[in-house]
Amino acid sequence: MILLLSQLVLLGSALGSTALLYRKSQGDGAATTLGVMSLGALALALSMLGRLLLSSSGPDQQTLRLMLENLAFYAGLPLFALAVAARGFRLDWSRATWGRWLLGCFALFELFRRFGTGEQYSQVLALLICLALLAGVIRGERGRSQLLALAGTLVAAVALLLFGPSTLLPAWRQETLHLLALALCLPLISLGISARRT
Repeated sequence: MILLLSQLVLLGSALGSTALLYRKSQGDGAATTLGVMSLGALALALSMLGRLLLSSSGPDQQTLRLMLENLAFYAGLPLFALAVAARGFRLDWSRATWGRWLLGCFALFELFRRFGTGEQYSQVLALLICLALLAGVIRGERGRSQLLALAGTLVAAVALLLFGPSTLLPAWRQETLHLLALALCLPLISLGISARRT
């Protein structure tokens, strides 16, 4: 029951963050970067939707659910973090460049999966996501915006490095806390980033 509640909370949080970032991107000079952040949050929402709706034990539904979860962790979160870093360093990449980053995320996932080093890749990726968020927030945000985004980054680090499936401390792995921490970090970072005037 608590796991279901945490999934619903993350779904709502991801959808809210997606809407906020998309709306902010409509009147922003770095619309593409905010759009990529919005898509990263949407990937998390789709993953939670998959968990909630694809609950039968059929192989097709299980495959689709796994694909949505992989999309969220191996593409959505990295692109979200990279967009925060790009915005912080005022890098205005084209949609084609973001498409190449997305293809790179897919290629790296497949490469490490085939080599059998998926767990180590997940741990390194979680660490890189946290570092990209931190660098982008410190470099690009100021005042209240920075405080909100830094709080979100700290919560994201707890979610990914302590409680998540790729935790560096397996004894601390806790899916419910992982989902709730992600649900908290998304709106904090999104509000912090969207509060900044470009």
